[in-house]
Amino acid sequence: MFNFLPSHLRRAACLAFTTAAMTTCRESSPPKNSSSPAAAPVSTVAAIPVTVDATKGMTRGGQPYFVKGAGGSGNLEQLAARGANSTRTWTTGGLEEILDHAAALGLTVSAGIWLESECSWFSYANPEHCAKQAARVREEVTRYRDHPALLAWGIGNEIEGDGTNVPLWQQLDRLAKLVKELDPAHPTFTAVAGANPAKVKGLMEHVPHLDFLGVNTYGGVMGLRKHLANVGWKRPWMLTEWGPRGFWESHKAKSGAPIEQTSSDKAAMIRKAYETVISNDGGCLGSYVFLWGWKFEASATWFGLITHEGDTTNAADTLQELWSGKKPANRVPDIQPVIGVPPTALPPNSPFEASVQATDPEGDPLAFHWAVLPEPKSHDGHKAPPMPKEVAGTIAEPSSDRVAVNAPAKPGIYRLHVWVKDGKGHAATANMPFEVK
Repeated sequence: MFNFLPSHLRRAACLAFTTAAMTTCRESSPPKNSSSPAAAPVSTVAAIPVTVDATKGMTRGGQPYFVKGAGGSGNLEQLAARGANSTRTWTTGGLEEILDHAAALGLTVSAGIWLESECSWFSYANPEHCAKQAARVREEVTRYRDHPALLAWGIGNEIEGDGTNVPLWQQLDRLAKLVKELDPAHPTFTAVAGANPAKVKGLMEHVPHLDFLGVNTYGGVMGLRKHLANVGWKRPWMLTEWGPRGFWESHKAKSGAPIEQTSSDKAAMIRKAYETVISNDGGCLGSYVFLWGWKFEASATWFGLITHEGDTTNAADTLQELWSGKKPANRVPDIQPVIGVPPTALPPNSPFEASVQATDPEGDPLAFHWAVLPEPKSHDGHKAPPMPKEVAGTIAEPSSDRVAVNAPAKPGIYRLHVWVKDGKGHAATANMPFEVK
């Protein structure tokens, strides 16, 4: 994440598991949507060569290729229909199926190779650890390198800490060189959580074999180009994770709970960021917005461009227009922030009223679903929980734009959510936290 956020506040976490008799650290990647139908396998005749040049940008099969993509491997039919051309993964788990499915839809895949973060049993200063890691990387690259949907290899995601670990950068360069020797047809990158001076210095001095840099940034996206210039980054780059303001950089309620943007506000921010930052010049190779799918992280609606029920949100409409130049025939409702939620703590079981304003561009009738959900105990994101159960007995008249709420009996922090659906597969979302004590 940008603004020099420590990567442990996001999905990076040491989670032990065994693969090929080897223990590694693994990120919890966005869940693959199991409801997406599997495409027929695609013949892997030959890789389509991809090149990256500081002046000419990226080419694929000899033609210019600017990435218009999203992170997450589910709902790929919708992604392609919206005008995107690529998807990004964080690991090679299920990669063969993802590659086949993407190829059938005319999409490419930036395939993530998960790398360990420094932890109690893995050190980049330990040659034995690094050798085992390299052996795993060799196997993963060899297995998938010839697939025609493969676009690039993402070697590690937010593994760099504060950027001062020189042995880590040295191992990253050895891996980039190894991948290039095994697969000269596809470029390599690593994705860092913001490009602070120490990270840029480490990459410039110790990692010459990477073809480009991936930057993950949210609230700091508007200033990314200026920031990269200020810290002296001279090589190609890509925005590998971006979207609305993160929960770690948002305004806070008096309870300390982060205040989430409405889906309409997120879409407006995404439009401004795309038009301000993401263009085929100044070394930019494109972007992967986060997240094409659904994941409970900080709230039930924070990052997903698709709801837990499969409806697309305002940002999907905006991205379709930016990617394809065409607005959707039927658009997502617009929504204002929820009002009426008390800013100070409430006694248990006390009542209050809240409301929201929403309109539909085509005048479709709207259905309002309100729910009180418990706030997660932590926001580290390393292991996404399932959709929590709605707190029973808290909502009256749930189908209108105004709702009566009974505060839960149990003290804690909660969030009043509303989903506004148009019956055409679209939903606008808004919420507001409140505290009971």
